[in-house]
Amino acid sequence: MKVEIARVFNPYPAGDTNVYIINDEVVFDSGINLPQSVEALENSLRNSGLDFDSAKLVISHPHADHFGSAYLFSNVLAHENSCWKLSDAEESYFRLVYAHFISEGMPLRLARLMEERVKETYKGLVLPCNKCGKIGDKIRAGDDVLQILHVPGHSYGHIALYHEESRTLFSGDIMLDGITPNPVIEPINDNERLQVIDLYIETLKKLYSLEIKRVFPGHREIRRSHREIIREYLESFEERSFEVFRHADGKNSFEIATSLFGRNRQVFLIMTETIAQVDFLRDKGILEKRNGKYFRSADEEDLKELWTEIKEMILKEA
Repeated sequence: MKVEIARVFNPYPAGDTNVYIINDEVVFDSGINLPQSVEALENSLRNSGLDFDSAKLVISHPHADHFGSAYLFSNVLAHENSCWKLSDAEESYFRLVYAHFISEGMPLRLARLMEERVKETYKGLVLPCNKCGKIGDKIRAGDDVLQILHVPGHSYGHIALYHEESRTLFSGDIMLDGITPNPVIEPINDNERLQVIDLYIETLKKLYSLEIKRVFPGHREIRRSHREIIREYLESFEERSFEVFRHADGKNSFEIATSLFGRNRQVFLIMTETIAQVDFLRDKGILEKRNGKYFRSADEEDLKELWTEIKEMILKEA
């Protein structure tokens, strides 16, 4: 299997986005829609004998630094949830997210200000893509067939590509070295949302069970065992659970987030992480919600036992 890597400029902290060209046919992710990013992408496509019309683009997940320039391609495939978000550059999704931020205690003025800033920030960086089609369970790249793995947790529409013969995983952002991807919340409607931490745990279980020799991540490089990284993720999620649990004493999610992270500029990320954790702890009977505030309904030993069971379930999969 031939893999060409185009490192496309990305202004966000994770660093340049890795775009993969597989067997001069399938392109995995497109990167953000900045002039220098599009130019680098176009040059890499040309070097592989491709252009925006002939390439088969697969989107790992619907975040700006992975699909911002997808609209340029004629043939785009992704998870159906991603296609929905690509169609309006996540505008409907963000509207739902900020409705949930408000319901979880964020002051209305701050939520509206953040929403407007997101719209301003996104201008030019990502454009709607209305050519997205639902991907199947496999995709052919030349003589190789890659399995499509649904790996929700960082985004519900996240997929990875797995080549069983060479034990190669194209992971997108579900597996990064030195970064624990944020469990970004997934609203169903104005009042309901998915259990993101549970989804992430199931994804880690699936990935831990795979035999993988090489991981091509969405950013940076991975030179370590994928199982070592997953064990670090589990420790990170467990540690955050305990931190949220200890701060949840008559506070709403916004108050928990700000007391836990302080005056952090990444308000969107700390809110999604906190809400994902309180949803998880509430679902497991560790927290309860009364009048918009969260209270502990178990002790730390119960939480420790919960995470012990989760880790044992995943680690036995190898």
